[in-house]
Amino acid sequence: MNRQKPRLRDNKDRFIIFPVKHNDIWDAYKAIEANFWTSDKIDINKDLEDWKNLSEEERLLLHKVIGLIHHSEHKLNGKITRKLNKNIKLPEAKSFLDLQIVMENTHTEAYGVFLNSFLNSTEQEQVFKEIEGFPATTARENWIKKWANSSSFAEKLVALAASKSIFSYSSFAALFWIKNCGLMPGLSYTYEVIYRDKALHRDFATHLFNDHLLEDISDKKVQQIIDEALAIEKDVIFNFLPLDLIGLTKKALNEYLDYESNRLFTDLMVNRNLNEKESNKEKLLQQRAQKLSKTTSTDKDLNKISKNTD
Repeated sequence: MNRQKPRLRDNKDRFIIFPVKHNDIWDAYKAIEANFWTSDKIDINKDLEDWKNLSEEERLLLHKVIGLIHHSEHKLNGKITRKLNKNIKLPEAKSFLDLQIVMENTHTEAYGVFLNSFLNSTEQEQVFKEIEGFPATTARENWIKKWANSSSFAEKLVALAASKSIFSYSSFAALFWIKNCGLMPGLSYTYEVIYRDKALHRDFATHLFNDHLLEDISDKKVQQIIDEALAIEKDVIFNFLPLDLIGLTKKALNEYLDYESNRLFTDLMVNRNLNEKESNKEKLLQQRAQKLSKTTSTDKDLNKISKNTD
């Protein structure tokens, strides 16, 4: 196949969305539209009670977790989306990415609500100083800048999928622990809907890459983008968040991240001929990941993109 330039362009004389020309992309847009939410739906009254009953160490962990995700949402994640949006002319795809930007703003606002509720201004300043001084923060910012400014549209798509799949997984693991403990229902609700949103955004980037892109990119380059993101997130696991405090071993989470990155690479592979060694590695990582986290309906059923739009 001649992979020279993106299909993500349209007739310049097409002024309205109807008739829809790309039903698969429009279905993806309608899926995130149906799941749109706002931060005013979050009820934190019970969370404030639960917060008082957490140990000092658990509160410090959540300081870092919420601060880290807020920092990522506020300063980093929207940059790739905006860069991609400038290069896309298809109305169906622009509709999705326009709404994705709005949703990313909602994520930032939601985590800001919790920061303002749980931490005073001095505590917030201390948390963000620590995050800004952490080497992985600079590494993540440089990674975003590098791939968001790439001249390759394909590389931007891979970077978007990687950022949604890999960044903040360690933080989400801590929030999953909170949810399983039956604590802080407002924060748990926020975790669930943002996790769902990120899965939809990741799946959309993967879908565009596989079905609507004609541009040369090697599997080696795809693997490089993913591996760089993976190394940064592992630095967070091993050197920033004390996840062992809540029974999440660094070894288990490390294996789960390996599984997620390998799954993403498999989804984005240009050359689909996996050798036996890689296939066996995929099966082993999947078995280990299943021990750490069960697949939920949020991750499995709600994020399917229908191809049956009339």
